[in-house]
Amino acid sequence: MTSSGRNEKWDRLVADLQEPRTRRGARQKLVAAGAVEPLLECLDSLNPSVVWAAVVSLGELRAPQAVGPLLDLLEREVLVVDVCEALTRITGHDFGMDAGKWRQALRDHPETPPPPLDRAHLVARTGDLLGTEASSGNGGYRFRLSLPNGRSQQVAVHFGRAAAGGEELVVIYSQCGPANPRHYEALLRHNMNIPAGAFALRDVGGEPQVVMVDTMLASTVTPGALAKHIENIAARADRVEEQLTSKDRY
Repeated sequence: MTSSGRNEKWDRLVADLQEPRTRRGARQKLVAAGAVEPLLECLDSLNPSVVWAAVVSLGELRAPQAVGPLLDLLEREVLVVDVCEALTRITGHDFGMDAGKWRQALRDHPETPPPPLDRAHLVARTGDLLGTEASSGNGGYRFRLSLPNGRSQQVAVHFGRAAAGGEELVVIYSQCGPANPRHYEALLRHNMNIPAGAFALRDVGGEPQVVMVDTMLASTVTPGALAKHIENIAARADRVEEQLTSKDRY
């Protein structure tokens, strides 16, 4: 494909970012094509949704060219959480929402490749975002979250599992209650309507338990992304646990 043909294709995809119904597909295609330059230009868009798509995509691409423009957005307090996520993915560092710290660190070590995000820091920072400390044990970490309904839910996070292609996975799960075969069909049908994660079975103390589980590629994990997954798992698992323990039904 010629350079002009490639640019024409990217221009069409950038135009598709403007429309809600085509935005998701266009964003995925731009990431798959490694289209860093047009995504950088999208950071100046007047459409906040296009800017968001560009920020997330540049983070996924780990594009070092995006660090400066992303810091400009951070200083202007534009999409602060998403910008911080993208910066952490690109640099391997996590300085939260403090643009000054980001700039100082990158000025001090402009040529040094960033180290991978330290796991202990990742867990501690995730706990800060969730408002709870993680406990360790059984090869993983556990977060207990207080929920708006006055209940609480424990979520386990395990590192070091491998996907079929060899990529490292982070596994996030929470127990819902004892497994009962008469619920299995309902669980499988319910999985079709869940936007993220799935119900599964896990042996705990020799007894099968219903768990809500989700996975992330370790290469994409940041404190903010992990905290969001944990909150989602906790909320969904708690709803099922409450039904299991109070009505024994879904």
